[in-house]
Amino acid sequence: MTSNLSAKHPITHGLIAIALASALSACDKAPATEPAPADTPVISENSVQFAQNSLLKQRLITAAVVSSKENALSLPARLAWDEDHTARITSPVAGHLTDVMAQVGAQVKTNQALAHLSSPDLGAAQADVERAKSDLIQAERNLARNKDLASAGIIAGKDLEQAQSDLSRIKAEAMRAEIRLKSLGASVNVDQRFTIKSPINGIVVARNTNPGMEWRPDTANQPLFIVSDPGYLWCWIDAPEQAIGSLRQGMKVKLHSSAWPNEVFEGEIDFIEDALDPASHTLKARAKVRNTALKLKAEMYVTAEFDDTAKETMDIPVKAVFLKDASKMVFVKTADGIFTRKEITPVASGDAWVSIAEGLNKGDQVVVDGALYLEKIIEENRTPQAAQQAPKTGQKNVASHDGAAAN
Repeated sequence: MTSNLSAKHPITHGLIAIALASALSACDKAPATEPAPADTPVISENSVQFAQNSLLKQRLITAAVVSSKENALSLPARLAWDEDHTARITSPVAGHLTDVMAQVGAQVKTNQALAHLSSPDLGAAQADVERAKSDLIQAERNLARNKDLASAGIIAGKDLEQAQSDLSRIKAEAMRAEIRLKSLGASVNVDQRFTIKSPINGIVVARNTNPGMEWRPDTANQPLFIVSDPGYLWCWIDAPEQAIGSLRQGMKVKLHSSAWPNEVFEGEIDFIEDALDPASHTLKARAKVRNTALKLKAEMYVTAEFDDTAKETMDIPVKAVFLKDASKMVFVKTADGIFTRKEITPVASGDAWVSIAEGLNKGDQVVVDGALYLEKIIEENRTPQAAQQAPKTGQKNVASHDGAAAN
C-alpha cells in the first residue's frame, strides 16, 4: 500500500531525498562545531592543562613543598659511655686478688682503692729498688775512699776512674728501678701488695673480678673494672647512604627517648667515620651528649633529629621525583588545572624526602601520584603522528587516556 502511494506521488520522493541530504550534511559538520571533551588536556612544551570539570585532574594527588627546618631528618641512634670520661682498669702485674672493695654502681673518687692484688712480680720490683739503693750507697763510699787513696798516691788513676764509672752505672740502675716501681703506682715497701685504684671520678659500671681470682695481663680479655662518668655520653648514629650529605661535624642534634617522651636532649656531632659499616651499610656518626640530669643511660636507644639551621633547603616527597634521561623532574601545580614539569637538583635525600636548594618555594604543590601519567601525555604528544594531527594554533590537543591517572 505504501509503495503504491509513493508511485502515485513523485513529490514525496523528492522530499525524502532532501531530508536525507540535510541529515548527512549535519552529521559531517557536527564534529567541527562540537566543543572538546572535558577530559581532553591541552599540552604546551612542559605543561599540561585540564579543564575546570576534568575528572582526570581530580585524580592527581599533590603535596606541599616544606622547609627543611620543618621537616627535620630523624635517624636511629644508640647511647654509649663517653670513652673520654671512662676508665677500663686492669693491673700491670700478675697476681691474685686478695680483696675487692668496689661494687657495681658505687660512686668512686680519683685514686680511690678498688681492690688489692698480691703479686710476686711487684715484690721483685720493690726488691730491685731496695737493692739499687744499697748498691748506690756502697758505690758512693767506694768512690770517696778511692779519691783519698789516689790523692795520697797509694792507688793508680785508673782505679779511681773505675770507681767513678761504677757509681754512674749503679746510679742509672737505681733510677731505672725507681721509675719502674713508680710507673706501677706501688709503694717502695717490699710487701708485694698492689692497690688497684680508680684514675677518675665516676661510677663503677662493670666489675669482672672476685676475691682470690688469678690475674695475668698477657691473657686477660676484659678489664677488672670499668669506671665511667655518667654525666657524659656518646650517641652513635646510624645514617643511611642517602643521608650522608646532611651530616657534618659541629651539627646540633636533638635526641628523643621513649623513656622521656616529653623531653628533648641536646648533643653535637664531633666525629663522622670515613667508611660505611659493611654489615648494615650505614655510616656511623658520633655526637657528644651532656647528661647533667642523669636521665639518659648507656645502651639506650634514641632517635636523633637534625636541625640544620645553617642553610635552609626545601624538601619534597620522594614519590614526586621521577627520572627523565639523566635529570630528576617533578610536576608542579602552577595554576588551577595546570601542571608544569620542572627539573630539580637534589642536595640530599632520604627514604621519604628529597632536599633541594633552589627551584621551588615553600608551599608549592608537587604531584606525588600521577606524575608519570602527565609525562606520558607530553611524550605522546611529541610523536610524529600527534604532530601531524595537532592544530596549528600554538597549542596541541590530545585525546584523554583511559583509566585513572597514576604514577
